Amino acid sequence: MNSKPWATYALACLITCWGGTCQAEESHHDNGPIEFDGSGFFSLTVGKMLSGTQGRANDTQCPCFISDYAQYGVYSGKSGLQWQPDSKLGLQGSMSLTDTPFSLTGQIVARGAQDGAVNLEWLYGNYKINDGLTLQVGRKRLPMFFNSDAQDIGYALPWTHLPPQLYGWEAVNYNGANLTWNKPLDQGWHLVANLLAGAETIKESGYWKIYRGPNNRTDVKWDAILGGDLSFSNDWLETRLVYIQSKTSSRNVTGSWNGTTYGSGIETDYGHHARQKIYGLAFNIDRNDWLLKSEFIYIDRPGATFKDSAQIVAIGRRIGKWQPMLTWSNYQSITNVATEKEAHATTAFTLRYEVDTSSAVKIQIDDQRDNSGPLWTPKYGDARLLTFSYDKVF
Repeated sequence: MNSKPWATYALACLITCWGGTCQAEESHHDNGPIEFDGSGFFSLTVGKMLSGTQGRANDTQCPCFISDYAQYGVYSGKSGLQWQPDSKLGLQGSMSLTDTPFSLTGQIVARGAQDGAVNLEWLYGNYKINDGLTLQVGRKRLPMFFNSDAQDIGYALPWTHLPPQLYGWEAVNYNGANLTWNKPLDQGWHLVANLLAGAETIKESGYWKIYRGPNNRTDVKWDAILGGDLSFSNDWLETRLVYIQSKTSSRNVTGSWNGTTYGSGIETDYGHHARQKIYGLAFNIDRNDWLLKSEFIYIDRPGATFKDSAQIVAIGRRIGKWQPMLTWSNYQSITNVATEKEAHATTAFTLRYEVDTSSAVKIQIDDQRDNSGPLWTPKYGDARLLTFSYDKVF
């Protein structure tokens, strides 16, 4: 867990009085009682590879399916059920001083994909300037996607795992500050605008293990992160625009898989703090028990030889406690060399059953087609995966 000692202590203090309201007097300052609220979530997800391209890709036995690029969540070609790629447990706490506009929020998550290692995902101070304006400072989720804030909370999602073609990038969080403006409008409409700035360092990036081998270590930095998102919604429609820019660099510490072994450690980067610009758009409808989800992202790297484009479209319907959903997701790199292009698409069918107001079970089948160019490596190939999840919040 890459956290400062004060951050670890602060979160530990929150967890100490888990599950209730703490009343404690400050020993040196008369700030009044402290109020605390705690919650948690977990997903127990098991999966089995059904079929796909046989062989070995980037030191991984295939057929294989990448469900989470950022955390190296990979279902491999080994026999039997696999639970590690998408199973997780999270705890969240919020502490506030009574009759003040200040609060502190923290979240820790342990993931099967990381052998149960506990990571500090959120730890930020929240200051309510007025009824519509809020300042937050600390560690937060980077709002690249519509489901960024809830991406670990399986119960809040319609899938057993997020569509990996879209939700799969180097950075998930950032350390910095954001200013949010919340404005109710006429006729039930609502406007939320958010500006952010910060930076992030990822040690032993899960994303780069996908491309350089599971035993590779690549450290990544996103510096000078600037951007924001804008949401416009009513009770059945929500649209969202996002723009984020940053400088990027990476350090390849242990060497990459070359088809036989891992090479010696060398340093690599995009070109000494190369720039990137991220554009996102989401358009979601939830009306008369019908659901339509669509999201698009485009990443431009001026001066680089490739750009990224990804999309998802999903349609579903609530039928009592049941919710079937069909999802199509697509990723492709945009490059001048077609034979070296990375491209893959997945069609997924999900059936969700609402057990109660805090838990659900889902079954999902993913059918992925690898459309990468013949010279692109690593080429993971086609894959068909069956997953079952039990998701709960508490």
